[in-house]
Amino acid sequence: MSNSDVFIADKKDAFFALVAFVLGFFFIRWVFFHWQGWGVSLFTYAYCGAVTAYIYKKGLKLTRYSWFWLAVVLLIGSSYSLWSNNSLEPWRSFFFFMSAIYWVIAATGQAIQGHTGDWLILDAFNALFIIPFRNFTTQYQSLAALETIRKPGRGQVFSIILGIFLAFIAGVLVLPLLIAADGGAFSQVAQGFLDYLQNVQETFWENFINVILAIPVAAYIFGLVGGCVHRSGTSTFKEESIQGLLSSLRFLPSASVNILLGFLCILYLIFIGCQIPYFFSAFSGQLPEGWQVYSEYARRGFFELCGIATINLSTLTLANILSRKPRWESKMLRLFNGLMAGLTIVLIITALSKMLMYIDVYGMTVRRLLPSLFMLYLLLICAAIIALQRWQFSIMRLAAGLGITMLCALCLTGPAGYAARYNAGRYLAGTLPHYDTTVLYQAGSAGVDAALQVYEGTSDPALKEELQAYLSDQLYLTVNSAGRSWDNIENARARQKLANFTDCAEFTSH
Repeated sequence: MSNSDVFIADKKDAFFALVAFVLGFFFIRWVFFHWQGWGVSLFTYAYCGAVTAYIYKKGLKLTRYSWFWLAVVLLIGSSYSLWSNNSLEPWRSFFFFMSAIYWVIAATGQAIQGHTGDWLILDAFNALFIIPFRNFTTQYQSLAALETIRKPGRGQVFSIILGIFLAFIAGVLVLPLLIAADGGAFSQVAQGFLDYLQNVQETFWENFINVILAIPVAAYIFGLVGGCVHRSGTSTFKEESIQGLLSSLRFLPSASVNILLGFLCILYLIFIGCQIPYFFSAFSGQLPEGWQVYSEYARRGFFELCGIATINLSTLTLANILSRKPRWESKMLRLFNGLMAGLTIVLIITALSKMLMYIDVYGMTVRRLLPSLFMLYLLLICAAIIALQRWQFSIMRLAAGLGITMLCALCLTGPAGYAARYNAGRYLAGTLPHYDTTVLYQAGSAGVDAALQVYEGTSDPALKEELQAYLSDQLYLTVNSAGRSWDNIENARARQKLANFTDCAEFTSH
């Protein structure tokens, strides 16, 4: 197929248009209002399965690199049925949603470079806005094709619908009479059916709202997938045009770029030299002179790093885009690129040492773990920038692959539970003087294991009372989530452990 704005539907498109309605309904019912539990996982499997089947039925094959993104979508989607991971929100849901969208253009080969590359952000923008909204009405065009295909049987379809309607009327009239005339098994079965209908009636408005909201969602899903399969409206961004635009931006003389980068490097060297006690005192496990609070020391170090890293990476990006002489033709530009990345690594290591010292003194929380991992991510990116001065590769692809892999690992391991268990182990070992129960509340049901461990190992009555309050709260929350679409294995395990806890009757009365 060639890129075209003409969308010509066939019966395969018509069938997927119907499937899109189902996907839209369950997205609203299981995902949109909760973003939690096995409902999100089931929607993920249905979405990936339906899209894959549609692509193959249309005579296409998934591209090789799209299997990575399919694995990302399935792994993050599966994590919803494993852990609550409230501490990872909204990042988990944002990257899950974006990965599910990007996977479609990856699977159909509609990325600008044909694969994940330097124009990843433009590819994501194309998949998020341009393709689905340009093809927003194609779902209804496909349904019209279904009507054309089945036109000769229209009378038969009408007869079936009429028969179902008459049977429903007859059931409404006859069923109450049969129940009144029979006191045995039939009345029990019929009464159960009526109870089911009553439940349907009670949830009618909820389902009605879900159906209404599912209509635009279904059109969006079909617009994205159908547009990519038909290559309709997918060629907004072309690599040749982008490269031409970038070439036209190369107007800064190499001397100007080198002076700017050289000045910044010298400035950073002087700055680090003047602040050696402040930057490197954390390596000795001590606060620098004039600092009394570990949290403020670590927090300031992290935000200082974020500001400096943003400035440095932005400066390097602009310098390499605007420089009249490209990187591979300028030894000085490559030298300053590597030097600035190296200085940024030094600052990252100092900021990371502050956070690790903070964790060593006060224990682990997800809010301390995530910045630490983010700094590690920045360190690896800066190391990749240094390597880029010698070897040619896509820094954007590496950054995206590394970042999404780290996120998948976080989603599948449950960092909130890890933080709670880490603190429990250190407290019981005597290396952490106090056990902060607010970490347990942040962890939700993931903290039940750690709370039970500390409860059984401590003799502090005040701490036991705090733990009882937390466990009572989690028992109430996990029991109420049982059987709901936002339930997960973490909650089920917590319910089981709390039910087996010997003091269950005591703390449930709180």
